[in-house]
Amino acid sequence: MRVLVLLAVLGACKDEAPAASPAEIADRGWRAHQLVIEAGERAASCAEAGTAMQRVFAEHRQAFVDAVALDRDKERLRIATEWVENHPDRYPDLESRMAALEERCAADATVQAVFRQMESP
Repeated sequence: MRVLVLLAVLGACKDEAPAASPAEIADRGWRAHQLVIEAGERAASCAEAGTAMQRVFAEHRQAFVDAVALDRDKERLRIATEWVENHPDRYPDLESRMAALEERCAADATVQAVFRQMESP
């Protein structure tokens, strides 16, 4: 019986995907931000933007969780930060687009809630 349990555990471990690197986590986090912002930008109104942004945030929440978790490990955060700094072409205008959408929809509680969720998923 113990042999079967051991084989099952070893088999389960073998099928696990390798852990994502800090660079991959950072890239997925930035990409998730981009998708949420794009959803808000495409909406005709801030009310529609909030709903669309919530949906996309929910679909990609794990990318936000993983990116925020990098802050707990200084070495992984250093690696991720270095990667972001070395790839400025990946999301060059994302921060300005985020700021523009946040300002345009400053009075919309749903949009503002999504921005808070992205910071603290």
